[in-house]
Amino acid sequence: MNIRKSMMLWVVLILMFTAACSNSNGTATPKEGVDSGTNQPSDAKKPEETYKITGATYIFGNPPPKDGRGQKMLNEKFNVDYFAEKIPNDNFVEKITAMVAGGSMPDQISFRSTNMDLFNRWAEQNAFFPLNDYIEEFDYLKAIPDELWLPFTVNGKIYGIPTWSPVESQSFMVRKDWLDNLGLPVPTSYEELKKVAIAFTKDDPDQNNKQDTYGLAIGQDINPTFAMGPYWQHDTWYHQDAEGNYIPGLISEGRKELISFFHDLYKEKALTSDFAVVNWADTNNEFYSGKAGVFLIAPRGMSQDYMEALLAIDPKAEFVVLEPFAAPDGSQGFTAGAGFSRFLTLNAKLANQPDKVRKMLEIHEFSRQYYQASKVTPDNKDFDWFYGNEGVGYNLDENNVRVPINDPASGTEPFLYFIDSTAWIGPEDDAEYPHAYSEPKLIDATQQLVDINKKYKLYYPPHVGIISAKETEVGAELTQLLMNEQTKMITGNRPVSDWDAMVQEYMSRGGAKIIEEYNAEIKARGYTERLWK
Repeated sequence: MNIRKSMMLWVVLILMFTAACSNSNGTATPKEGVDSGTNQPSDAKKPEETYKITGATYIFGNPPPKDGRGQKMLNEKFNVDYFAEKIPNDNFVEKITAMVAGGSMPDQISFRSTNMDLFNRWAEQNAFFPLNDYIEEFDYLKAIPDELWLPFTVNGKIYGIPTWSPVESQSFMVRKDWLDNLGLPVPTSYEELKKVAIAFTKDDPDQNNKQDTYGLAIGQDINPTFAMGPYWQHDTWYHQDAEGNYIPGLISEGRKELISFFHDLYKEKALTSDFAVVNWADTNNEFYSGKAGVFLIAPRGMSQDYMEALLAIDPKAEFVVLEPFAAPDGSQGFTAGAGFSRFLTLNAKLANQPDKVRKMLEIHEFSRQYYQASKVTPDNKDFDWFYGNEGVGYNLDENNVRVPINDPASGTEPFLYFIDSTAWIGPEDDAEYPHAYSEPKLIDATQQLVDINKKYKLYYPPHVGIISAKETEVGAELTQLLMNEQTKMITGNRPVSDWDAMVQEYMSRGGAKIIEEYNAEIKARGYTERLWK
């Protein structure tokens, strides 16, 4: 027995000696990250992990195919297994809610701006990943202004990344040819606008010897608002009560002045006579058929077809865009848009996967690059790749504008597959709104609006992104109440002198609680003085 033990020990010693000699001669299998010839750390990098990244967002229309060329290009470029489900808009809330409730929330969700109620509820439940520690790490996140982080900040943590939307305000355009025919100046106040609207109604501005025109085109729910600054705007919390609380514009002194203005015009038949029952499409028709002389203009989303229809009726039509009116409190400017049209959230379960989070943010940053239309070229590799390569996914027309070659259903272009493919247009960038059109007069009117927005500061409201529990419960009902009662005041079915009684009804039916809840959050955000910039 002892002999056997001695022999086994001898064999083990021989093996150990052999291994040692082998090591000294460099013939052993090298350790990971160590050069086999020098025993020094190797410069070779560990192969990057291929992350599986899931997502969900909404889409208007049909989604691209799951296995399209653009999807494959995206995964190859970023070395990921990336798929963002595009859910038809009508089913988006229902499906996302089921995902979250069922514990199958994807890595990222891109919400509509109208989904702030879901965001706030789920953020309070810690469903999302806090982004505070990553903002300084990514230039595209650092570029987002502080006021746009506020709506996505809950208990000091930032849970959402806003997607760009214009902050530039809308205004109103007036038929300049009609002003010129009547020898009238461009109105700069509501009193001057009232005179213009009445003259457009009574003084034959189109010189056809018929009384077939009028002033303001307006439709149901008092839309458009014809607010020439936040002082008069119905959905901007600009005014404050005696205690310093911000109040909704619908019950403000400015709104009362505007309703009185409409009441005076209604008596003179200087606005759409049956506005209370006219839908938005028909409201547009009042202006673009040549009947009304004043209507809305926005920085983007105007209909060139409508404008061409008007110019076919009256080729001599000209337009001038109104600058904001000076308010009684001395302010002058428009209200900034919310600044975001959608927003991205990450799943809280990513907390222990920082490298995956960085990969997701890297991809998101790429998808938000802004390519100025007047400067794009296929030589820009990112642009060319993003839109599926020149001659395959797009061509450039004579104005250097990208023209898609394929229907989205082909899935040819990578941009179709990102969860967010909206460029972030910074304050120093030219958004080139007029480049969306080819009709010279629409281009000119849009450029006027762009120039006006550059001339004046914009007011940033304090309530953006706040959802009050009471408003969720009764807000829509109370808003409709105010719209109905204010419509009656315009038509004379209720006197404007009843304003205070109307406000009191709003307050007693839940409005006071809404104001209380909004202001608690406004104060928690640290918002004090009105913000103009």
